[in-house]
Amino acid sequence: SMLYKSSGAGVSKESRALVLALALAELLSRSGERIAWPGLTDPFTARNGAERIAAQLSHAGNLAAKPDLSTIRRFCDIVIVSDFLDPVEETMAWLDVLARHGVRAHLIEVADPAEETFPYAGRTEFTDPETGDKLTAGRAETLKDEYRLLYIARRQELAGWCKRLGWSFTVNHTDRLASEALVRVHMAMTADSSRPGLTSGHAGLTAGGGHAGLTAGGDAGKAVA
Repeated sequence: SMLYKSSGAGVSKESRALVLALALAELLSRSGERIAWPGLTDPFTARNGAERIAAQLSHAGNLAAKPDLSTIRRFCDIVIVSDFLDPVEETMAWLDVLARHGVRAHLIEVADPAEETFPYAGRTEFTDPETGDKLTAGRAETLKDEYRLLYIARRQELAGWCKRLGWSFTVNHTDRLASEALVRVHMAMTADSSRPGLTSGHAGLTAGGGHAGLTAGGDAGKAVA
Protein backbone atom coordinates (compact mmCIF):
# COMPACT_ATOMS: atom_id res chain seq x y z
CA SER A 1 0.00 0.00 0.00
CA MET A 2 2.97 2.33 0.53
CA LEU A 3 3.67 2.29 -3.22
CA TYR A 4 0.31 3.95 -3.94
CA LYS A 5 0.35 7.35 -5.66
CA SER A 6 -2.82 9.00 -6.92
CA SER A 7 -2.93 11.62 -9.66
CA GLY A 8 -3.29 14.33 -7.02
CA ALA A 9 -0.13 13.38 -5.15
CA GLY A 10 3.39 14.45 -5.96
CA VAL A 11 5.07 11.29 -4.68
CA SER A 12 4.22 7.79 -3.48
CA LYS A 13 3.72 7.16 0.22
CA GLU A 14 6.89 5.06 0.31
CA SER A 15 8.97 7.87 -1.20
CA ARG A 16 7.60 10.38 1.29
CA ALA A 17 8.24 8.01 4.22
CA LEU A 18 11.87 7.56 3.16
CA VAL A 19 12.34 11.32 2.79
CA LEU A 20 10.95 11.90 6.28
CA ALA A 21 13.01 9.15 7.89
CA LEU A 22 16.28 10.14 6.24
CA ALA A 23 15.71 13.83 6.95
CA LEU A 24 15.24 13.02 10.62
CA ALA A 25 18.37 10.87 10.53
CA GLU A 26 20.27 13.85 9.12
CA LEU A 27 18.99 16.19 11.84
CA LEU A 28 19.73 13.75 14.64
CA SER A 29 23.16 12.69 13.44
CA ARG A 30 24.27 16.30 12.96
CA SER A 31 23.14 16.95 16.55
CA GLY A 32 25.51 14.26 17.79
CA GLU A 33 22.94 11.53 18.34
CA ARG A 34 23.71 7.87 17.88
CA ILE A 35 21.28 6.58 15.26
CA ALA A 36 20.20 3.21 13.91
CA TRP A 37 17.65 1.63 11.59
CA PRO A 38 16.00 -1.30 13.44
CA GLY A 39 16.70 -4.54 11.64
CA LEU A 40 19.31 -2.88 9.40
CA THR A 41 22.06 -1.16 11.40
CA ASP A 42 23.57 -1.14 14.85
CA PRO A 43 23.62 2.18 16.72
CA PHE A 44 26.35 4.52 15.48
CA THR A 45 27.46 8.13 15.66
CA ALA A 46 28.41 9.93 12.46
CA ARG A 47 27.84 13.35 10.97
CA ASN A 48 26.87 11.67 7.69
CA GLY A 49 24.42 9.29 9.37
CA ALA A 50 21.66 9.72 6.79
CA GLU A 51 24.07 9.04 3.94
CA ARG A 52 25.34 5.87 5.61
CA ILE A 53 21.82 4.59 6.23
CA ALA A 54 20.77 5.35 2.65
CA ALA A 55 23.75 3.33 1.41
CA GLN A 56 22.76 0.41 3.65
CA LEU A 57 19.18 0.57 2.38
CA SER A 58 20.30 0.43 -1.24
CA HIS A 59 21.81 -3.03 -0.60
CA ALA A 60 19.35 -4.30 2.00
CA GLY A 61 16.72 -6.04 -0.12
CA ASN A 62 13.39 -6.70 1.59
CA LEU A 63 13.31 -5.68 5.25
CA ALA A 64 10.80 -6.87 7.83
CA ALA A 65 7.51 -4.99 7.61
CA LYS A 66 7.36 -4.82 11.41
CA PRO A 67 10.89 -5.09 12.85
CA ASP A 68 11.53 -6.28 16.39
CA LEU A 69 11.48 -3.21 18.65
CA SER A 70 12.04 -5.03 21.95
CA THR A 71 15.70 -3.99 22.26
CA ILE A 72 14.99 -0.25 22.22
CA ARG A 73 15.83 1.07 25.65
CA ARG A 74 13.96 3.16 28.20
CA PHE A 75 14.04 6.92 27.65
CA CYS A 76 14.70 6.51 23.95
CA ASP A 77 12.40 8.07 21.37
CA ILE A 78 11.27 6.27 18.24
CA VAL A 79 9.74 7.79 15.13
CA ILE A 80 7.60 5.45 13.04
CA VAL A 81 6.56 6.47 9.53
CA SER A 82 3.79 4.44 7.88
CA ASP A 83 0.34 4.68 6.35
CA PHE A 84 -0.94 2.65 9.35
CA LEU A 85 -3.65 1.00 7.27
CA ASP A 86 -3.30 -2.30 9.13
CA PRO A 87 -6.09 -3.01 11.64
CA VAL A 88 -5.48 -0.72 14.62
CA GLU A 89 -5.29 -3.63 17.06
CA GLU A 90 -2.42 -5.14 15.04
CA THR A 91 -0.50 -1.86 15.10
CA MET A 92 -1.06 -1.52 18.84
CA ALA A 93 0.10 -5.09 19.47
CA TRP A 94 3.31 -4.42 17.52
CA LEU A 95 4.07 -1.17 19.35
CA ASP A 96 2.96 -2.28 22.83
CA VAL A 97 6.50 -3.36 23.73
CA LEU A 98 7.59 0.28 23.40
CA ALA A 99 5.00 1.43 25.92
CA ARG A 100 6.00 -1.33 28.34
CA HIS A 101 9.67 -0.38 28.07
CA GLY A 102 9.08 3.33 28.64
CA VAL A 103 10.00 4.33 25.09
CA ARG A 104 8.38 7.48 23.72
CA ALA A 105 7.09 7.05 20.18
CA HIS A 106 6.26 9.57 17.47
CA LEU A 107 4.00 8.22 14.73
CA ILE A 108 3.83 9.89 11.32
CA GLU A 109 0.93 8.72 9.17
CA VAL A 110 1.69 9.25 5.48
CA ALA A 111 -1.57 9.66 3.56
CA ASP A 112 -2.41 10.05 -0.11
CA PRO A 113 -5.16 12.66 -0.63
CA ALA A 114 -7.29 10.18 -2.59
CA GLU A 115 -7.35 7.86 0.41
CA GLU A 116 -9.23 10.51 2.38
CA THR A 117 -11.51 11.98 -0.28
CA PHE A 118 -12.38 8.74 -2.15
CA PRO A 119 -12.82 10.51 -5.53
CA TYR A 120 -14.26 7.51 -7.35
CA ALA A 121 -17.55 7.18 -9.22
CA GLY A 122 -19.19 4.74 -11.59
CA ARG A 123 -17.92 1.24 -12.24
CA THR A 124 -14.54 0.96 -10.50
CA GLU A 125 -12.25 -1.97 -9.80
CA PHE A 126 -10.27 -1.84 -6.55
CA THR A 127 -7.23 -4.08 -5.99
CA ASP A 128 -5.73 -4.95 -2.61
CA PRO A 129 -2.01 -4.06 -2.98
CA GLU A 130 -0.97 -6.72 -0.47
CA THR A 131 -3.06 -9.73 -1.56
CA GLY A 132 -4.08 -8.84 -5.12
CA ASP A 133 -7.74 -9.42 -4.27
CA LYS A 134 -10.12 -7.40 -6.44
CA LEU A 135 -13.45 -5.71 -5.73
CA THR A 136 -15.60 -4.28 -8.51
CA ALA A 137 -18.10 -1.60 -7.52
CA GLY A 138 -20.89 -0.79 -9.95
CA ARG A 139 -21.36 2.67 -8.43
CA ALA A 140 -18.27 3.46 -6.40
CA GLU A 141 -19.70 6.74 -5.15
CA THR A 142 -22.20 4.83 -2.98
CA LEU A 143 -19.29 3.51 -0.89
CA LYS A 144 -17.78 6.92 -0.17
CA ASP A 145 -19.54 7.87 3.07
CA GLU A 146 -19.05 4.53 4.81
CA TYR A 147 -15.46 4.29 3.62
CA ARG A 148 -14.56 7.74 4.93
CA LEU A 149 -16.17 7.03 8.30
CA LEU A 150 -14.07 3.88 8.70
CA TYR A 151 -10.90 5.59 7.44
CA ILE A 152 -11.17 8.50 9.87
CA ALA A 153 -12.26 6.25 12.76
CA ARG A 154 -9.08 4.19 12.33
CA ARG A 155 -6.93 7.31 12.46
CA GLN A 156 -8.76 8.76 15.46
CA GLU A 157 -8.46 5.52 17.42
CA LEU A 158 -4.72 5.31 16.79
CA ALA A 159 -4.19 9.01 17.56
CA GLY A 160 -6.18 8.69 20.79
CA TRP A 161 -4.11 5.70 21.88
CA CYS A 162 -0.91 7.66 21.24
CA LYS A 163 -2.20 10.62 23.24
CA ARG A 164 -3.01 8.41 26.24
CA LEU A 165 0.55 7.06 26.16
CA GLY A 166 2.11 10.50 25.87
CA TRP A 167 3.22 9.83 22.30
CA SER A 168 2.82 12.18 19.35
CA PHE A 169 0.80 11.49 16.21
CA THR A 170 1.24 13.50 13.01
CA VAL A 171 -0.41 13.19 9.59
CA ASN A 172 1.54 14.15 6.46
CA HIS A 173 -0.26 14.20 3.12
CA THR A 174 1.73 13.43 -0.01
CA ASP A 175 0.37 16.54 -1.74
CA ARG A 176 1.81 18.70 1.06
CA LEU A 177 5.37 19.51 2.10
CA ALA A 178 7.36 16.94 4.05
CA SER A 179 8.80 19.80 6.11
CA GLU A 180 5.42 20.34 7.77
CA ALA A 181 5.67 16.96 9.48
CA LEU A 182 9.37 17.36 10.25
CA VAL A 183 8.73 20.58 12.18
CA ARG A 184 5.89 19.06 14.22
CA VAL A 185 7.82 15.89 15.06
CA HIS A 186 10.97 17.80 16.01
CA MET A 187 8.91 20.00 18.34
CA ALA A 188 7.30 16.92 19.92
CA MET A 189 10.68 15.25 20.43
CA THR A 190 12.09 18.25 22.29
CA ALA A 191 8.92 19.41 24.09
CA ASP A 192 9.16 17.37 27.31
CA SER A 193 11.84 18.99 29.44
CA SER A 194 11.33 16.41 32.22
CA ARG A 195 13.00 13.77 30.06
CA PRO A 196 16.75 13.66 29.45
CA GLY A 197 17.82 15.56 26.36
CA LEU A 198 19.09 14.26 23.07
CA THR A 199 22.57 13.30 24.08
CA SER A 200 24.44 10.06 23.50
CA GLY A 201 22.26 7.22 22.37
CA HIS A 202 21.09 5.50 19.26
CA ALA A 203 18.64 6.21 16.49
CA GLY A 204 17.45 3.94 13.74
CA LEU A 205 15.40 3.81 10.56
CA THR A 206 13.29 1.09 8.95
CA ALA A 207 11.61 1.11 5.55
CA GLY A 208 9.71 -1.44 3.52
CA GLY A 209 6.56 -3.41 4.11
CA GLY A 210 4.66 -0.25 4.84
CA HIS A 211 6.93 1.27 7.45
CA ALA A 212 9.95 3.55 7.61
CA GLY A 213 11.56 4.14 10.96
CA LEU A 214 14.37 5.74 12.94
CA THR A 215 15.50 5.26 16.55
CA ALA A 216 17.78 7.33 18.73
CA GLY A 217 18.59 6.91 22.37
CA GLY A 218 21.03 6.20 25.15
CA ASP A 219 20.61 7.94 28.47
CA ALA A 220 18.16 9.72 26.24
CA GLY A 221 17.55 9.62 22.54
CA LYS A 222 15.27 9.21 19.59
CA ALA A 223 14.03 6.36 17.51
CA VAL A 224 12.19 6.07 14.22
CA ALA A 225 10.69 2.83 12.89
